[in-house]
Amino acid sequence: MTTFAKYDVEGRVLFHGDVPESMLALQGERIFVGDIDGRTHYVRDGHKHARPESPALLTGRDLTRLPMPCEVVINDKTYPCGEGRATLNFNLPGLYRVRIVAFPFLDALFEIQA
Repeated sequence: MTTFAKYDVEGRVLFHGDVPESMLALQGERIFVGDIDGRTHYVRDGHKHARPESPALLTGRDLTRLPMPCEVVINDKTYPCGEGRATLNFNLPGLYRVRIVAFPFLDALFEIQA
């Protein structure tokens, strides 16, 4: 059996599995042969690379150094962000979980008590 992963044009691992080597050619284009975890790695130029840490910073309620483009996810609600910074405002008190999503960067995770 041969371990492989299928990836998209950006290098994001879509799925992985094992097939007999004779069936590897049937998997189509953008196949990485070998073991890869898409949560921590991506494929560029046919090679496995570690996903870099996000440069995003949270100071108070200001998000800065946001990679572009990105999405700001607050308690499972997604907001597209087209700028390198954002100020977070909350209508209700509580704990808010904020995640910055910008592939190939690892997600940046923050918690804010409002």
